[in-house]
Amino acid sequence: MKWPFAKRIVTYNEPNPPTFVGGDSPSLEIIVEHITTHIGEPETVFHELASAYVHVDVHVVPPRPDRDFYTLITCGMSNKPMSVPQKVRGRGFEFAELMLCLPSSWKTNVGDVVSGDASEKDWPVIWLRRLARFPHEYSTWLWSGHSMPNGDPPVPLSTDTDLCGWVLLEPRLAPDRFKHLTRKDGSKIWFLAAVPVYKEEMALKISEGAERLEEILSEAGITELVDKKRINVAARHEPPEQ
Repeated sequence: MKWPFAKRIVTYNEPNPPTFVGGDSPSLEIIVEHITTHIGEPETVFHELASAYVHVDVHVVPPRPDRDFYTLITCGMSNKPMSVPQKVRGRGFEFAELMLCLPSSWKTNVGDVVSGDASEKDWPVIWLRRLARFPHEYSTWLWSGHSMPNGDPPVPLSTDTDLCGWVLLEPRLAPDRFKHLTRKDGSKIWFLAAVPVYKEEMALKISEGAERLEEILSEAGITELVDKKRINVAARHEPPEQ
């Protein structure tokens, strides 16, 4: 699942002209079955009313005693194949969905997410959709180790946090059997964790690589469970001696 990514920044210009789509994902049934089997039965779905490029819904599995947090998983990013680089074509990396987790105290209502005032509270849902649409909007690829800032220069994702971007990593709060599913045609859908990060952490990823950032996040116990006030692992990180 992992790939040795180059330490580089890619800048995108104009997006593709939007094509508006509707309806459920053709993989809806198997994705929901997969979620139910390995994570839990979704209680809520944030349906997208108007969709450009791909129709992205977000399924929400509620907290339970052994998973005291919400699990949010996209359905729709895999409706179309991503434009993977030549060096990895044919290796089954064209299709993906995204996930993250929210504390059980996080209150999100379906009606809030589609309102104009949703960004301060519902930014995790909004960003899951934005990230899921991005590779189709720009004819590109998102994979484990890729990161995306909130603007240039990056600004906080909301007024109550200094987190200002995202990195995609292998899920840590899901069993291994959840991390991909195989469709009837043999193609695989991979599930990637969207982890919000600080600007210093994104800079560390660029300078030392995604695997290094993943390593120190893991050492600090940081996962895809969103914590708006968590420690900044890059702020206390000292580069290795040369």
